[in-house]
Amino acid sequence: MTEYKKSVEDDLDWSLLNQLHAVVLQIGTFCFHTKQICLTVLAAVVGLIATFTKDKLDSSVFVAGAVIPLCFWFLDSVAYFYQVKLRGLMDGIRDRIHQRHSQGVIRGANAEVISNARTERNTPRRLIDAFFNHSMWLYLFLLLTNCTLWWAFSSGTIK
Repeated sequence: MTEYKKSVEDDLDWSLLNQLHAVVLQIGTFCFHTKQICLTVLAAVVGLIATFTKDKLDSSVFVAGAVIPLCFWFLDSVAYFYQVKLRGLMDGIRDRIHQRHSQGVIRGANAEVISNARTERNTPRRLIDAFFNHSMWLYLFLLLTNCTLWWAFSSGTIK
C-alpha cells in the first residue's frame, strides 16, 4: 500500500470536513436538548395553567399541549433538515479527496456518510423526511396523547 500524501487541497478539504463534522455533532446535541426542553416547557406550562385555572381542567391545557410540541417539532425538523444537508456536503468533500487519490485509505467500500438517496431527493421530499422520521416520534406521541385526552375531556369522559 502506498503512503497517502496530502496536498494543499486535501488539507483544506480535511479541515472543512472536520468543521462540518463538528457542526453535525452540535446539531445532533441540539436536537436531543430540544426534546428535553420541550418536555420541560410542556410540564411547566401545564402546571402554570392548572394554577391559574384553580386546578379546574379546561381547553387551554389541551391547546398548550398541542401548540408546544408542534413548535418544538418544527424547530427540531429544521435542525434535522440541515443535519442531513451537511452530511451530504461531507460526502461531497470526501468524494473530492477520493478523486484526487484513488487509494482505499481515503474511502472504503460503502463508506458514505449518508445515503445518496436521502440527500439527492427534491426539496419538498427532504422537508417531509425532516418532519417525519424516527427522531420525531416523541412529538407525535405527545400530540396523539394530547388529542386523545382532549377528546375525552370534550366528550365528558374526564372532567
